[in-house]
Amino acid sequence: AYARALGAVEARKILPLDHFKIACGAPLAQKKHISADTVLKRLTAANVLVVEPLPGLGKCVLTKREFETLIPIDGNLVAQTRARLIAERILLDSIKEWLRRLAFASYHKISVRAENGSPPRVGTFAWDLTAPSYVAGLTTWSMSKKPGKKKSGFVLCDVLLNVEALPQHIEPFLYKVKSLQALKNVGRAMFVFVAQSYDPEAFKALRTAGVIPATPESLFGKDIAKAFSDLIETLTNAAMGALDPVKFDELFEKLGKLEGAVGNMRGAFFELLVAEIVRKKSPAQIQLNKICTGKSGTAEVDVWELKEGIVARMIECKGMAPGAFVDDEEIELWLTQRIVRVRQYLLGQGSRTPKPCFELWTSGRLSGEAQARIEKTRNANASKFDLRVIGPEALRGEAKAVHDPSLLKVLEQHFIPEKSGRGIPQFGHQSQGVST
Repeated sequence: AYARALGAVEARKILPLDHFKIACGAPLAQKKHISADTVLKRLTAANVLVVEPLPGLGKCVLTKREFETLIPIDGNLVAQTRARLIAERILLDSIKEWLRRLAFASYHKISVRAENGSPPRVGTFAWDLTAPSYVAGLTTWSMSKKPGKKKSGFVLCDVLLNVEALPQHIEPFLYKVKSLQALKNVGRAMFVFVAQSYDPEAFKALRTAGVIPATPESLFGKDIAKAFSDLIETLTNAAMGALDPVKFDELFEKLGKLEGAVGNMRGAFFELLVAEIVRKKSPAQIQLNKICTGKSGTAEVDVWELKEGIVARMIECKGMAPGAFVDDEEIELWLTQRIVRVRQYLLGQGSRTPKPCFELWTSGRLSGEAQARIEKTRNANASKFDLRVIGPEALRGEAKAVHDPSLLKVLEQHFIPEKSGRGIPQFGHQSQGVST
């Protein structure tokens, strides 16, 4: 159990804590088996694995050796991991849509792993994707409590997009397959593993176990497979400061053919575009996904611009489809939790900074309730910090000011509606106080 978990972490280098239960191969809870929680607890106690918060990723599991090489934090590896997770999510959503369109699985019951929260579960194990299915090859007839009743089977899938899958990388998945097949009360299942490529021995082991060893190319063709590779590379480079807006536009065009892909890309791309706009005019070193821990908890700042005695800007990014509304709950969390915790962090640093400015940059619209909530917050703490909202029209102006036509083109084609600004309070560049 410990070797399988270690292999899963080593394959990914950085593994979000919520994904550990899926990747490690151990059951969530099963008699005579070591649970995933117990595996992690014992390996961390033995100083083999560590659990640490990382920028843009939250709490993650790493090997002790890998963590020591990350001090100070290796921004490239973190950016690469975040890019891989975005690509994997797009891939999983595309598989989900494929299953729906073929009526291969129950339309509204397909579950995909989320960034936070409990993973999809079938039997005693967690998976990246679970889909109950009533196709003839997977359906069985109950012979117990309700004889003659149809019993669904399942499509179960795990993904790993960052490496060639080696035997030790797919061993946790194979263990889940074997263990699930031994459970009497679980229906038939079709198992799918998706990787960029396979070591011959790993490929043979999956085929022998009756697993479908898929790749993005075998699922969606060469062009889409190349787009997934380009997506990981482009997002990684952009996070490290080498942004290529033309490449963004190409990826929107190629991956836009996949249902759900654009929605997943839009948030990640928007954050990087905002960072590039700020970077071009800033006297400070820009940081992405800065983690701040205050007395009341931890908050993450999407774009962090801080230079002692000169500027202190903390930007929250909400990349939306043109005309879409920002969720009121997200505005509330920003005002009542994230700003509070970041202020606590700043006060705890004891450094000499100007009055901080908290900004919301969005390509979406704000409801009347959200506007009123922001205005109330702004007026209450005018002496403590500033607050600005950069809506679509102000965003267009910010992009034009940095004289980058390709960047402006991406924003106008994929984020900013032709006629915008309604429903967005434009506080402009004036210094306005905000409180929570």
